[in-house]
Amino acid sequence: MKKKLILSAFAFVGLILVSQSKVIFAANGVTDTKTTVEKTVDPFHVISNASHVANGIALRNKTSGWISLRGIPEGSTVVKAFLYWNFSDTNATGLGSVVVFDGNRVNGIKRADSADPCWGLTGNHTYRANVTPFIPTNNPNQDYEVVINFNGTISTTGQNPWDPTESQTKRLEGATLIVVYSNASTSGKQVRIYDALNGSEFSGSATFTLTHPALSGAGLFTMCGADGQRDFGYGIQANTSNEKTTFNGTQIAGTSVASGDWDGSTGLPLPQLWDVHTHAVTFSGTSSIVVYTAKDPNAANLDCLVPVVFVLEK
Repeated sequence: MKKKLILSAFAFVGLILVSQSKVIFAANGVTDTKTTVEKTVDPFHVISNASHVANGIALRNKTSGWISLRGIPEGSTVVKAFLYWNFSDTNATGLGSVVVFDGNRVNGIKRADSADPCWGLTGNHTYRANVTPFIPTNNPNQDYEVVINFNGTISTTGQNPWDPTESQTKRLEGATLIVVYSNASTSGKQVRIYDALNGSEFSGSATFTLTHPALSGAGLFTMCGADGQRDFGYGIQANTSNEKTTFNGTQIAGTSVASGDWDGSTGLPLPQLWDVHTHAVTFSGTSSIVVYTAKDPNAANLDCLVPVVFVLEK
C-alpha cells in the first residue's frame, strides 16, 4: 500500500528511524528508504501425490468478496484446502480472527505478525483456516464467498484506497484459497506450503530461502502477497510497481520479462493491494531461493509489501 507523502512546515507525517540510522517517511503503503528481509522458511505441510491451484480476492474498503477457483481437472479428488487472509491494525501482535467461508464460520490460526506496510497502523497479520470440508468433491471449480467482519471498524465504502484516504483502525488486505488435489497425473509430485513468515514486511528487496529435499527439473511456484500496487490509484510508478522476481537465479516476473508479482493485480483496477501468482519454475538443489527487488532499490517511493504464503510443487 502506498500513500502520498505530505510535509508541512508544522508537521512531519510518518517519521521513522530505521536501523541504518536513516530517516524515512512512510505513508499509504510507500516508503522512501530501502528495507530488506532475508528469511529461511520450512514448509508447514507437505502433501504427496498431489498438485495445487490458488486464487484470491482483494478486500480493501470492503468486508466480503468472491474467490473464483479454477484449474482442477475433472475427476480429481480434493485432498486439502486452506484459506489465508491478511489485515493491518493497531496491534503489533495479532489477536484471533474469524471468517465466514461460503456460509461456514471458521476460526483462523495466526501464521505471521509483521510491520504494517506503511499505512500508519502498527502490525500486519496473516491467518490460515482449513476449509477442506467446504469444497465440493464433485465440482470444486466454483466461486466461494469470503466474509470478514470487524463489527463496523472496517470501511465498506469501496472507495479508492488512496483518494480519499479513510481513517481506519483496521485495514483489510485480501484472502486467498489454496486447494490441493490428486488424480492419476499427480503421482510422484509433492506440494509444499510455506507460511511461517513472521517479520517479513519489506521495501526495496527481500530474499526467501524455501527448504526442501533435493529436487531438480520443472515445477510450479505460487506466491500470495499483501499491499502491492501500481500507483496511488490508476497510474503507474516505476518504483512502486513491477518489482523483479527471481527463482533460483532466473527472473520469472517484473521488468523486461512479465508483469510484476507485486502490482496488486488480484484487485485491478481498484482496490489493488493483493496478489496471487503461479509460475512455471525450475528446481535445483535442497532449497529454492526467491528474491524480490524493486526496479531501483535505492530510489524514493518504494512499495511496502508483506508476503502471505508460498507454495512449491514438484
